Amino acid sequence: MTGTIMVGVDGRAEHRAALEWAARRAVRDGSRLELVFVLAHAWGDDADGPSDLLILAAKSLLATEREAALRIAEEASTRVPALTGPEPAPRRRSGLEVGTRYLYGHVGAELTAASRGADILVVGARSRPERDRGFAGSLHLRVASTAACPVAVVPHGWAGQGSGVVAGVDGKAPAETAVAFAADEAAALGEGLRLVCVGYTANPLLAGLVPEVSLDDRRQRIVDAAAQSARERRPGIDVRAEAIEAAPAQGLVEAAQGSRMLIVGTRDRHGAKRVMLGSVGHDVLLNVRVPVVIARARREDG
Repeated sequence: MTGTIMVGVDGRAEHRAALEWAARRAVRDGSRLELVFVLAHAWGDDADGPSDLLILAAKSLLATEREAALRIAEEASTRVPALTGPEPAPRRRSGLEVGTRYLYGHVGAELTAASRGADILVVGARSRPERDRGFAGSLHLRVASTAACPVAVVPHGWAGQGSGVVAGVDGKAPAETAVAFAADEAAALGEGLRLVCVGYTANPLLAGLVPEVSLDDRRQRIVDAAAQSARERRPGIDVRAEAIEAAPAQGLVEAAQGSRMLIVGTRDRHGAKRVMLGSVGHDVLLNVRVPVVIARARREDG
């Protein structure tokens, strides 16, 4: 795979999990890595652009982050996962192409605009301990809602723990994109794919008032069909299909615990609705514990 992996950086060493995730993926896929730093345009600031001093600081920050990316890439290039199995394969020096640029404006809007030139956008998010200690922002939610490409949200402090790929399906069109992305990811990592369809069988308050319909059987048919699609796309990957009885977002987050990543689809929204994810994706990102990919087909509209 070639293309551009874009990652938002903020210069804080403790927030480099997203950079590491992106750099390792770029080495694995032979992609170009682009680091983006946004000089925030504060509310009430009527300046047309950043000062020369701020520009100098941004360039210095990006140079430091670029060096960090190259170190990560050099380490990752020594041994990377084989495409056909779990055993790592020797790899020569990475030769990773790393570009940098700074932007000026409101962070979410600038990252969204920049995403039109990326194949995947990677951003960080507060880890669970950080959320427990204080106020948690919603920047990653806004970016995941409005970006023009798939978005990977990586919690601060993530160190690549876990194994396997998990994807949520619900029988709707956005899940097809998630399944395709997840199958490709499992094949590239040489690890298993777990497809889950989460929901409740029935509302107990309606017992006896509506005809009995086996929602559990329906969910199993949905996830089995998704598993067949994944196997056809990437023959040879180990795919498990499972219907889970739980609230959708909570069930997905818990199913992904201990995995490399969770993948969910999202509808391609327009107008004002583009600032919103579906309720499940929204709640998953509020409780991110492993890297979460919001899979969507690329769009070219603004």
